Amino acid sequence: MVNPSFSNKTVVITGAGSGVGQATAIHLASLGAKLALIDLNAEALKTTADLANQSSCTTYAADLSHTSALPALVQQISNEAGTIYGLVHCAGISSRKPLATLRPDGFAPMMNVNFYAFEELVRLFARRGRMEDGGAIVAMSSISAVRGYKAKAEYCVSKAALDAFVRCAAAELAPRRIRVNTVMAAEVDTPLAAKARQLNAALGVVAPAAPLGVSSPEEIANAIAFLLHPVMRTLTGTHLLVDGGSML
Repeated sequence: MVNPSFSNKTVVITGAGSGVGQATAIHLASLGAKLALIDLNAEALKTTADLANQSSCTTYAADLSHTSALPALVQQISNEAGTIYGLVHCAGISSRKPLATLRPDGFAPMMNVNFYAFEELVRLFARRGRMEDGGAIVAMSSISAVRGYKAKAEYCVSKAALDAFVRCAAAELAPRRIRVNTVMAAEVDTPLAAKARQLNAALGVVAPAAPLGVSSPEEIANAIAFLLHPVMRTLTGTHLLVDGGSML
């Protein structure tokens, strides 16, 4: 039996105010991790910290779409939380735009949160002294990275870019034994997914069937913890498919 403890390991989690980010914070706290939580919503962060029963966690209300502010945020986290072991990027946004309405500048909001924020956080935290050698990075991806959907080009492109970056970062950080992976999810039972279902119904879009059903945030949190765990020392540059069988 592998010891799942994350004692004395600090993990930064974005999008920690709800959904998968919140579930991941609660799960990692139960395994002994110290947490640095980031979300746009300060009240939601407080709720997550309370649910995690983590008096030692630090919270940071920040808009990740403002990538120019990330160096100062990372410096603040480093000053207050010290050297980190892990980074988990759960923050994300989605959209529905038919092809006829797409414009080059319309991709910016999606790319800023789903991709550029992650790229910047990895770049900034991966500096020596900020992240442990042997640490781990996990981002929330989606089957949308490899599967096309009607009116979801912006979202699909952002996730494909994220996955491509993960493979490059994994190769570059391998000499320091820092692993970089994603969880490639299908539908997860979160508030964001509920809104997407309503919009899909209005647009007449049928989601692919998942034989094993919709994933829960807690299931995804367990997958993230698996990828973070130091025992998985050679697992890097990969995309763990947790999709209920949607890709069958």
